[in-house]
Amino acid sequence: MCVIIISIIPIVLSIVSCESGGEPRTADVIKPDRASSVKKEPTDTKSLLAFISELLEQEDYEGALVRFDRIKAEDAGTVDIKLLKASTLISAGKSGEARLIVDDVLKSNPGHVPALLVLSSVEEAQNRNREQRAALEQALAIEPENVPALVSMGKLLIRNSATRLAGPYFDRALAVDSGNGEALLGRAWVYRNAREPKNAEALLNRAAELYPDWARVWQEKGRLLKSIGLYSAALADLDKARALEPENYFIACDRGDALKSLNRKTEALAEYQRAIALNPDYFMAYVFSADLKDELLDYDGAFKDYETLARLNPDYYFAFEGLGLHLMRQSRWLEARDAFMEAYKRALRMDSSGPDLGTYALLASVNALRGGTRQAAQSFMDEALGKITRDSLEHRMLRLYRDWAGDMDISNRVDQERNRLVKSRMLFYLACFYDIRGNKNLANKLFLQVRDLEVKDMIEWRLNEWALDARGLAL
Repeated sequence: MCVIIISIIPIVLSIVSCESGGEPRTADVIKPDRASSVKKEPTDTKSLLAFISELLEQEDYEGALVRFDRIKAEDAGTVDIKLLKASTLISAGKSGEARLIVDDVLKSNPGHVPALLVLSSVEEAQNRNREQRAALEQALAIEPENVPALVSMGKLLIRNSATRLAGPYFDRALAVDSGNGEALLGRAWVYRNAREPKNAEALLNRAAELYPDWARVWQEKGRLLKSIGLYSAALADLDKARALEPENYFIACDRGDALKSLNRKTEALAEYQRAIALNPDYFMAYVFSADLKDELLDYDGAFKDYETLARLNPDYYFAFEGLGLHLMRQSRWLEARDAFMEAYKRALRMDSSGPDLGTYALLASVNALRGGTRQAAQSFMDEALGKITRDSLEHRMLRLYRDWAGDMDISNRVDQERNRLVKSRMLFYLACFYDIRGNKNLANKLFLQVRDLEVKDMIEWRLNEWALDARGLAL
């Protein structure tokens, strides 16, 4: 695919014949070995720009930037080539340098729409959403039917969780250019988000007809079909996407999801592992891999994935949840306490009213008690008591751990609880309390009651199963 905003570079458009709007060409992409086989590089501007285009096709941005320096000064100073270089700098991760160029262009040409579009890309690269929107609004005020500006505005609104507002921008883009691939995919995404799969599929089918060699089209089709439960059809489309882009990390993750949904778990795990091999420093595949390894009872493998996940994305508090669970399985109580405290802190930062707070606070307290650090953990429990809904069973249970008294009142309240999920969770924590106090028989009785309730959609279920197994009480 072209990696620059082609429509803003008319001089390059006339030379390299890319599709408008940044769509993929059906012609073969020039491979690196073909480029490196060129013994004598061109020196005239037109040929240099064509060669730069080849390097951009290969995503060799640094190589392209070197060639910009070889363009003669009178040509390099033109607005079109300046903006092309700025776009290349953005792709190379040098948005600050790109801003200097585009600011200079806009100083002399304040209403220059192509420059405003490049400025929009600079703002996007620097996560300045408000400034990006201002640049796009200015461009659209001048050229209301500018397709790249309309598409960029739609994408910006999606990123800002204003999906409902994005649809009309894609519609306006398609009214001007009915075959614009980015607009087709963007509008299809909005339809899918609005649970209108038939409308989304119609647009994706049109995109597939127009751009059969564009992997992203097949990936989006696969995602749509997966979202409505057509897993075999989804996998077939994702297979096409993988054939076109075998080293695409996100396609590998999507294929893994489809395979898992088809209960082909070993194949799914292999696909997640392939994604990790493609980009070992990105966190997403570790989430899926750790979860699936847990299902396949590869606890050591899951533990390693959670460790890596917590290191790569410490704000993802579920990583510390998984880490804490497996540390408990290994009876590493104080390390588990620390993991759940980290999960609690991050969950609190993300959403102070989240339902996970009480769970993490209780699990941190259980592990503090098992590790013999009740006194040291009291300040944490005091803080957590101020965040958990007062008079709830969670609050009373945490108060039991804090004060080490009041178990009969809690036991009576748990017996009378009608919500099976709440009752099951509180029985587990009451069992842990008695187990720590040394009343093993009562603890075993309560662990068995949790099992009999069969509420499996809670993390305490797995801990309870492990507890029963350790006591020789597993079925």
